[in-house]
Amino acid sequence: MRTIITLAVLALGLSGFAQQRQMVRTDKNYQTNHYQQNYNGKYGNYSFSRLDLSNRQERMLVNLLKDKQNEERYIVRKYRKPEQKLRMLDREYDRKIQNLLSRSQYDKWSRIYAYQYNAYGNKRWS
Repeated sequence: MRTIITLAVLALGLSGFAQQRQMVRTDKNYQTNHYQQNYNGKYGNYSFSRLDLSNRQERMLVNLLKDKQNEERYIVRKYRKPEQKLRMLDREYDRKIQNLLSRSQYDKWSRIYAYQYNAYGNKRWS
């Protein structure tokens, strides 16, 4: 009798231990990717999170960069040696960006982001 009770308690204990727990997905990458998809849908591939821009500044900066890209494409198609024109384009839009941003924002822009949007330094025309 004692062995039967011992076996029953042991069987109940093992069956409760062997039950699988429900798996809960805790994927933090999903959250960041979801944010990136929403952000990219709104402003394209532009992300200036480290500049602390207002919504207006961010919209205007994205528009300036798109205009610069369009003018760059036009210059590359039109001129045989576009290097000088692209340097002038860089200076012109650099001035516009400098007028749009505050001094500290422009310093961060120069250190972190400017090289990505440089028309002359990227050698896209070759």
